[in-house]
Amino acid sequence: MRVAIVVNWRNTSSALAGRARYRGRKIGATDMELDQKALALLPGPSRAKLERLAAERDAAHAAFRAASDHEQEARGDLARLEAQMRDRLALPAGVELDQHPAAAVVAARSGRAERERAEAEARLIEPVEAARRRHQATLDARERAAQRWHQFAFLDGCAGWLQRAATLGVGRLKHHAPPAPKTRDAVAEIAKLRAELQALEAQWAEAEAAPVPAQILRQQAIAEIDAMAAAGALTISAGDRSGTPLGLARKLQLGLVPTPAGPDGAPRFSIIGDGGAALFTWTMRDALVERLDALIAALPQDGALSDDERDERFRQIAAKRLDLERAEEALICAAEAEGRIVQRRRDADPRAVLEVAEV
Repeated sequence: MRVAIVVNWRNTSSALAGRARYRGRKIGATDMELDQKALALLPGPSRAKLERLAAERDAAHAAFRAASDHEQEARGDLARLEAQMRDRLALPAGVELDQHPAAAVVAARSGRAERERAEAEARLIEPVEAARRRHQATLDARERAAQRWHQFAFLDGCAGWLQRAATLGVGRLKHHAPPAPKTRDAVAEIAKLRAELQALEAQWAEAEAAPVPAQILRQQAIAEIDAMAAAGALTISAGDRSGTPLGLARKLQLGLVPTPAGPDGAPRFSIIGDGGAALFTWTMRDALVERLDALIAALPQDGALSDDERDERFRQIAAKRLDLERAEEALICAAEAEGRIVQRRRDADPRAVLEVAEV
């Protein structure tokens, strides 16, 4: 069986719209299919869970489509009644409002005319107000259906991850569903876990922005200076009889050399020489290092991390995040077993949702 995880980006409110279809049927602007190779990666319980979630998203989309149809019908009824009301109210005084305009007659009235017209206007307005209420009710129902549909946006991430896993040839996956943390209120515990996840996001951003230790920067910068200086170092041979023993002209050279024309026939050139940049670096090497030390001394160093330390911090944060997301998913499943629906985060880790781990 092929399960098609289909994502439709129509913005019915403000969230991602998505849905699932079975047997390869595709609808929408963006869709992703999970073929047999991708599905085969999943252990039985995980595959069953994915198929159940896909079916639930399909049902949510069907409910949204039905709610949209009802809203369109209610909107059409409201527009029709409003047009009829405007036509009747536009009739001049003395014309019977309760009759169709084509059959209206002018009646000579006494002092009751104004009161009777006001009563007739109220009778015309009442069904319009009722239609407005019905339309608003269908709008509210459509919005609730859209929100339910959008709750399955996380499935797109799961499908993408699983398809990439199949393409890249990851190792075997095993079912891994840790028990839910013991708590009296699963929903409240989920809120606590999500606050911890937010804190981890801040820690990740802090590690990303961490400065490089000054000593490492100094070593790298001096190596850069020395490499340039070595390229520009002057040499002289005791046996040189060329008359230009230093070869300064070559060291100071900067020019253009014609190269074969491109496909468009336009002339092309290559730059030769560095105009003495390497030579001047060699002559001013110590001064550059002195200026470098002044720059290094002014750098902020709070939270500085080397590349290895930064990578280790990322690894620790990622491992902690996955543990929290597995606990979150277990609590969501526990809440669902109690009849309480908790929306999964759009960026939920697919490994946590599908309850899998690499062997």
